[in-house]
Amino acid sequence: MSGATQVDPDRLLSTFLDLVSIDSPTGHEEEIGRVLEARFRAFGCATTKDAIGNIVATYPGTRDGTILVATHMDTAGTDRGVVAVIGDDGIIRSDGTTILGADDKSGLAGCLELLTLLRADPEIAHPTIEFVITVGEESGLVGSRQMDVGSLRATHGFVLDTAGVMGSVTYWSPTSVYLTITFHGRKAHAGVEPEKGVSAVQAAARAISTMTLGRIDEETVANIGIMTGGEARNIIPDLAVLSGMARSHDQAKLDTQIESMRLACEAAALAFGATVDFEAEEIYRTYKIEEDAQPYREAAAAIRSLGLEVIARKSGGGTDGNYFNAKGIPCVALTTGMVDEHATTEHIAIDDLVMAAKILFAIVTGPAAD
Repeated sequence: MSGATQVDPDRLLSTFLDLVSIDSPTGHEEEIGRVLEARFRAFGCATTKDAIGNIVATYPGTRDGTILVATHMDTAGTDRGVVAVIGDDGIIRSDGTTILGADDKSGLAGCLELLTLLRADPEIAHPTIEFVITVGEESGLVGSRQMDVGSLRATHGFVLDTAGVMGSVTYWSPTSVYLTITFHGRKAHAGVEPEKGVSAVQAAARAISTMTLGRIDEETVANIGIMTGGEARNIIPDLAVLSGMARSHDQAKLDTQIESMRLACEAAALAFGATVDFEAEEIYRTYKIEEDAQPYREAAAAIRSLGLEVIARKSGGGTDGNYFNAKGIPCVALTTGMVDEHATTEHIAIDDLVMAAKILFAIVTGPAAD
């Protein structure tokens, strides 16, 4: 490999720092979307943007085949004004007041570095690449859920959007269900005639106290993350809303967990004379990619070619890959080196950022798995 087609750590770092300096919390991706469209077009990609802001940038291949490389442009939470700090230890962090945004700007930086390398040597054999950059990933895979995946030509793909040690391949992801549970009571003056009221908050609290939450078993988790209700200190609340989720790699276990939560809510409502509406919405469905499947084999071959061990990873979370898999494009998710994503302690090692880009380059330029 010539020097022109080797990952350049300084260039990659500069790209990453440029990207994290652009504010892009979920729902506010307009600026970074414009920047990314311009950058991908400058590399010779044909780009399209759908009605909600998802970008597809297609880079023509020099051999047969089309693959998907997916990332997302939004960052978690509402943080703005990220200031990246490079430590003497080679770790990139924020200044401690915000997240860093390595999730998923490390993946985006790797894609742009890949294009730099391919552009530098037009003779490098590689398939056509459909870069898919989604919006709203952090709010429940909103972008990929609404995307017209049928318009893509890729036969398989790779999602650059997970944590884990370098060489990790996420082959199994759970089904995730969002729960919205609404308790209805009866309003009354809490200081004058509380006995006429039915507290929706009390019923909701009883329900939570009787649920089994947290780590249910090796494959299943559940949580109530938000509780809202009431309007004043001296009014018996007639409304309380619980927002939660349940996930499992096993559909039967997930169904059992959700049913147990439903029964806890119904029993609590009955005990206090309230009523309850229990809504369960599937956000994404589980997938499992076997080791002999094409995306797994191509990722594993690339990782081994760089002297790394392949680490099969079973994830507790989802990525856009859940939707691509569900819609017929088998994908594995690959680590970009991010650590503590969504927290102010989020960080990434420059060496891992570089290695992730090398793995991507090796996947794209390696022989296609038969």
